[in-house]
Amino acid sequence: MIGGLSLWDETIARAKKNQGADRISEDELRFNETRLQNLLKVSYFVKPLEYKTSGSKNNQLQIPAVRFPGWHYCINPKCGRMKQEPLNAANAKIECSACWDGKSKHKSKMIPVRFVAACLSGHIQDVPFKEWVHNGPVPNDSKQHELSYQTGGGSGDLGSIFLKCSCGESRSLSGLMNVRKDGDDVFDSALARIGFKKDDDHKFDKDVPNDENPLGEYCRGHRPWLGLDGVNNSTKCNKHLQVLIRGASNVHFSEIESAIYLPEGSIGANQYVLEVIAEIGKEQLMGFFSIDQGTVTLPAVLSTNRVVSKGLISKDSLLKGVIEEITKDDSEQEELGLAPELKLRFEEYNYILAGRESENADFKAIVKSFEGYSNQDLLEKYFENVVLIEKLKETRVFKGFSRINPNNKLKKEELSNTQVNWLPAVQVYGEGIFLKFKDDVVDSWLSTNEDAFSGIIQRYQSAMRKRRPKDEPRELTPFFIAMHTFSHLLIKRLCFDCGYGSSSLRERLYFSSDPDSRMNGILIYTSSGDSEGSLGGLVRQGKEKNLGRLVQNALEEAKWCSADPVCSDIGNSSGQGPDNVNGSACHNCCIVPETSCEEFNVLLDRTTIVGTLANKDMGFFN
Repeated sequence: MIGGLSLWDETIARAKKNQGADRISEDELRFNETRLQNLLKVSYFVKPLEYKTSGSKNNQLQIPAVRFPGWHYCINPKCGRMKQEPLNAANAKIECSACWDGKSKHKSKMIPVRFVAACLSGHIQDVPFKEWVHNGPVPNDSKQHELSYQTGGGSGDLGSIFLKCSCGESRSLSGLMNVRKDGDDVFDSALARIGFKKDDDHKFDKDVPNDENPLGEYCRGHRPWLGLDGVNNSTKCNKHLQVLIRGASNVHFSEIESAIYLPEGSIGANQYVLEVIAEIGKEQLMGFFSIDQGTVTLPAVLSTNRVVSKGLISKDSLLKGVIEEITKDDSEQEELGLAPELKLRFEEYNYILAGRESENADFKAIVKSFEGYSNQDLLEKYFENVVLIEKLKETRVFKGFSRINPNNKLKKEELSNTQVNWLPAVQVYGEGIFLKFKDDVVDSWLSTNEDAFSGIIQRYQSAMRKRRPKDEPRELTPFFIAMHTFSHLLIKRLCFDCGYGSSSLRERLYFSSDPDSRMNGILIYTSSGDSEGSLGGLVRQGKEKNLGRLVQNALEEAKWCSADPVCSDIGNSSGQGPDNVNGSACHNCCIVPETSCEEFNVLLDRTTIVGTLANKDMGFFN
């Protein structure tokens, strides 16, 4: 298990001590993305530590990890002896001594068990196997009580796995993963029933405190990613534990915040001025300027910059451009009073629509009308324009995670047992196609279909209210479902045309019905290339000969799913997917890899695109 942020800091401190402070350069590991720093309230971001053995700086750094789960068992089928290893044995080779005859060259290997126990608060711990076998606390006697893990024949289910104790007790794992839930909250679990007899008819009640059974096993509040301190100094949580397969997808849901890089400055500013501002930082440049109002300190700092020494821009032009940018009044943008996440998207939306044709910048966008495009009438009917983004840089920040349910998110404070002012992040490069829908066409469609898809929206809001009752209801309209579905249809179609796999393409939805921050656009992009970006295959699909055909083919494929009429009938009646918050959308027509979708593949319905056989006017593209 990857260690918490405090362990990252300890790794750097230990490397400085062992290798010398001059051999470790934290500046090489850190980078800035001002918009995300302001949103997440951190001072900088740190790249994942890269292990290397050559170079003058930052050699032999490793991302810290802990050994979890601790329970291991011998792979020798005649042995199966179990042993619990500590968290700090991450690099140890675990071997079994119980079945070693002392003569063989190698001992049998021990591997981790398949099961872990977690709660909705994000805590995770080893399954209490000893208590499970003894149906209560381990007897306080002179026996060792060593466990062995035995797999029998049969169907291979939990009932065929037996745990045997050296004292003679034995029990299968049948029922180990059983839980009862009220919504997403677990109020009865197999581990909480430890101590009950088989014929005991006791029923847990969701209104009774979780620790009503004194012999039962409840959450101990373990946070093993924080190392030994996260276990030894934990505070009991007492929630019911749910036993999970350690490799299951619901053991860990990463929460990622991302942003497209936008140069810090006005759209018309010189590209080298913006590069210098991004490199040094706007706040630091303002500090240099405030010392003497830009007469001595700031010119001295800028005169040694590489863009001046290489002759890319004169010192005077650089100084003038930097002063103009750092002293510019941004109060008008701040007066909008937008929520931080919405403000971040709104900035990107406006910057993309403005375009920027700079060859050397990390963002290059060409705004094009549909003059000369194939299927021009189709494109002009629904879209304002297309933006071909030949270069983009995306910053992805890991800011938290959740377990069992993706909506029970932990804050960044849970990532460390000490106060930190940074988060781990990566920067990736790629290309993309941005399409802006016509606002008047959107309004016209909504005026006649405002209530047509209210069932999906109501089911979604109800599901979110159960999981996160304190959150404000999210702004949604039927057009958001249409825009999101169209984005998925494009991704699936692009896989056949541009050569990228569907997991290499991502969507970024720009939506808001607020008059002050109106957004109706989608960005389909790839950010899986190298530091120089991608090969242009995606952008090419947005050019004159290809875009119209791409959109036309996506719409044609939306009319019929290979799972129809089942997909359409279920979608138009009870809904399908998680919490029934999808309409006519399944894996055969609309579902894309989770890494490609911003919404966990919910809020999708082909009916919003092409309507139904009985009523085609319900579709946006009718």
